[in-house]
Amino acid sequence: MSQDYTEARRDVIAYCHRMQAEHLVYSTAGNVSVRIDGELIAMTPTSFPYDALEPEDVCIVNTAGDVIDGRREPTSELPLHTLVYARRPEVGAIIHTHSPYAMTMAVLGWDLPPILTGLVEAVGGDVRNAPYSRPTTAEMADLTADALTDRGACFMRHHGLLAVGADLRHAFLAASVTEGAAKVYLDARVHQPEVPELTAEDVAWIAEWWQEQWPVAARARATA
Repeated sequence: MSQDYTEARRDVIAYCHRMQAEHLVYSTAGNVSVRIDGELIAMTPTSFPYDALEPEDVCIVNTAGDVIDGRREPTSELPLHTLVYARRPEVGAIIHTHSPYAMTMAVLGWDLPPILTGLVEAVGGDVRNAPYSRPTTAEMADLTADALTDRGACFMRHHGLLAVGADLRHAFLAASVTEGAAKVYLDARVHQPEVPELTAEDVAWIAEWWQEQWPVAARARATA
């Protein structure tokens, strides 16, 4: 087995366990993937308990969705992952969660405004809600990819949250921080319907830190 495959598979399993530890998923819900290189992706299998995962259970697929290696079938959200990687070549990892407060936002169809500096630093601004579409369909992949434009996370209506990053660390940060910020937002609305937001100028300034994870953006800032 390729050493590159092994490292990527172990990383996927490690972040699956982190999702469990932070209660971002339950049962076999959600999925994780990481780009190995420009053409290959390691991703979780479908409907398999995270705490029972072994490296050989993590699927290796190409960007066309073909299974290259692995003893199980990939997640049913395979088209969503491959489309996001195709549209966002800078993205190196994807984490899909079914966390309680993110799912509440997804059920209500509410966008999450830029209410916290940490949220903007983690996702680049507000978190949009992708319109509803049936799970596993090409339409869901397309609508979700649209909602992710220029952001590190989006809600999926009546479904959950999708987070992306240059690597698994940044994708997990986006998922975790969005869940926390969604709780703050929902709690704040109990006290007043209009939750104060950061100014557009502050959002743009803080979002530059989020951009630092992308190599092209970092190089551009370094030479500016």
